[in-house]
Amino acid sequence: MAISEFCRILKHTFGVKRLFWRIFIAFWLASLLVMIATGFVLVNKFSSDEYNKRFFNDVVSQAERIVWRYEQDLATSGGAKVKLKDWVNNKHNRDGHLIPMLIKNDNGKTVYHYRLNKIKLKDRTEQHVTGPSNREYQVHIRKPKAPRIYKQVLYRFQSLQFGFIFIASALVSALLSWSIILPLNYLGAFSRRYANQQEVATLPRKLLARGDELGDLALDIDFMINKTHAAASAQQQLLHDVSHELRAPLARLQASAALIEQKSPDSRHVKQIHNDCLRIDQLIQQILDYSKLEQGSPTAENCDLNALCQHVVDNMAVNYPGIPVHFTARGKIELAGYPEALLQALDNIIGNACKYSANGELVEVSTLARELSVVVTVRDHGPGVDDEEMSKLSQPFYRAGNQMHTNGFGLGLSIAVKAINKHNGELRMSSPDDGGLCVEIILPRTLP
Repeated sequence: MAISEFCRILKHTFGVKRLFWRIFIAFWLASLLVMIATGFVLVNKFSSDEYNKRFFNDVVSQAERIVWRYEQDLATSGGAKVKLKDWVNNKHNRDGHLIPMLIKNDNGKTVYHYRLNKIKLKDRTEQHVTGPSNREYQVHIRKPKAPRIYKQVLYRFQSLQFGFIFIASALVSALLSWSIILPLNYLGAFSRRYANQQEVATLPRKLLARGDELGDLALDIDFMINKTHAAASAQQQLLHDVSHELRAPLARLQASAALIEQKSPDSRHVKQIHNDCLRIDQLIQQILDYSKLEQGSPTAENCDLNALCQHVVDNMAVNYPGIPVHFTARGKIELAGYPEALLQALDNIIGNACKYSANGELVEVSTLARELSVVVTVRDHGPGVDDEEMSKLSQPFYRAGNQMHTNGFGLGLSIAVKAINKHNGELRMSSPDDGGLCVEIILPRTLP
C-alpha cells in the first residue's frame, strides 16, 4: 500500500508515467535518503567530538596564556596592580577571539573574568590549568554547543566524496531500473509482434532461465502464446476444413437441383434450393477469405491504390446497377502492401455502402495521399448506423439492427478489418450530420 501510494505521489508530483522513471526516482531517492541519514549520524558523531575537542583545546590554551601573564605580572610588579586586562585587550596577545570564562586560583580568588555572569551554573563546566609556578587554577566556562548539524551536513555534501556518491547512486539506480524495464519492454514487443503477425518466435534462453519473477513472467508468456497459437491454429484449420468439406455436398445439391429444374422448371422449391445453395456458397467463400487472412503470409509488393479502387467501382456498377458510385482520385497513389487483401477490404466496404443505399443514393469514393500514409474514404447516404452499434460492426457474424438488416452474414467488415490490420492500418467509421455512414481507411505507405 505504501509503495503504491509513493508511486502515486511521484506520478502526481513529477508527472512520471513510465515505469523506468518511477523505479529510477524511487531507488535514487531511497539511496539519497540513506546517504543523508548516514551522513547525519556520522557528521553528528564526529562533528560534535571534533568541535568539543577543539573547543576545550582553545579554552586551555587561552587560560594558560592568561595565567602565565598573571603570574608574570605578579612577579615583576611586586604586589602592585596587575595589568592583565591591558594585556588581554591587546588583540595581538590573545591569539583570536576571547572565550567567556572565569579563572580562580587555588585560594578561590578570581584572577580573570570575562562575560560569564549571565551563564547559569547548570550550563557551566570546569577545566583545570597549571601556571608556571605549578599553582593550579580553576577555569569556569560555558558548556560547548556544537554548531547546527544541518550546516555541517550541507558542508560535508559539498565535498568531492559526496559528489561521487551522488553520481554513483544515480548510475546504480539507472542500471537497476534498466535491468527491470529491459526484459519487460522485450516481452511487450514480443507479445505485440505475435498479436500483429500471428507468428510464434522463441524467447531468448537467457531470459527464460533468469530464475526470478521476470523469468517466471517470460515462461508464462511463452506458455500462453504457444497454447493460444495452438488453439487458434486448430480453430482456423477446423474452420478451413469444414468450409472445404461443405463445398462437395453443396455442389452435389446444386447438381441435383439442376436436374429437378429440368423436369419442373417453374417449381418455386427448386428456385429456393438454388438461392439457399448460392447463399451457403457465399458464406463458405467469406469464411475461407477470413481464414486466409488469419493464416496467410503473402509477400508485400507495390500497389496502385487508385487502380484497385477503380476495379472495385467497376464491379459495383455490375453488381448494383441502380446505385451511382462516384470515384475521385487525387493523383497517383502507390504503397507497399498485399493487393489481394486490399481488394477484399475495398470490395466489402464499398459493397456495403452500395448494399445499404437501397433507394439509389449516391456512394462517394475518394483517395488522398499524405506524407506517410494514404486515405481511402467511402461515404454513403443510406440509413446509417447507431453510435452504440458502430464499435460492434467489425465483429465476425455481427449485423446491425433494423436500420441495416440485410441478407449478409456479418463477415464483410470483419474481413476488411483483418486486411487493413495486415497493413498496420486503421479503419475509422463516423456518422455525418446529414445521415449515412463515412468509412475511412488509413494505410501507411510502407510496411514495418
